[in-house]
Amino acid sequence: MFLSLMVEYQPASPVWIFLKETAGVIRMAEGLQITKEITRDLLERLVSPVRHVRETAVEALAVSTEDEDWRPDELIRQGGIDIVAGLLHEENPHIVGSALDVIIAIAAAGQEEALITGGLIARLDRMLDHKNPLIREKAQEALWLLEPEVEDVVTSKPQDEY
Repeated sequence: MFLSLMVEYQPASPVWIFLKETAGVIRMAEGLQITKEITRDLLERLVSPVRHVRETAVEALAVSTEDEDWRPDELIRQGGIDIVAGLLHEENPHIVGSALDVIIAIAAAGQEEALITGGLIARLDRMLDHKNPLIREKAQEALWLLEPEVEDVVTSKPQDEY
């Protein structure tokens, strides 16, 4: 009781600051654990043998990228780029379109290098001839986001950097 009164009446005290920071760290750690678990669950569903499960999971992932706080770090850390890229070979245009939305979001979030390293340029380039015009458009958008990175890699030589 005394501690709660002291904290209540002295909000700038070191005890109050410590308690606030500790609560924030605990909430952040809980949030990170939840993010890891949700990401793991979605990735498992993306490789399900059941088409409907894959479709629902990739659509959920694509919708989650629309949140302004969404970051692809955990997805990348858990090998999600390869899994999402594997969905580009699906025949279902909803799955392919949602996978492209995720790839575009990853690139837009500043993780172009992870996509390039994952071999996405060649896969996206092949999609420019896809029969579905929406798929072609999304593939072009993804390539547009990635190609400046490729040009930087090609035009800079190690001996140029001193």
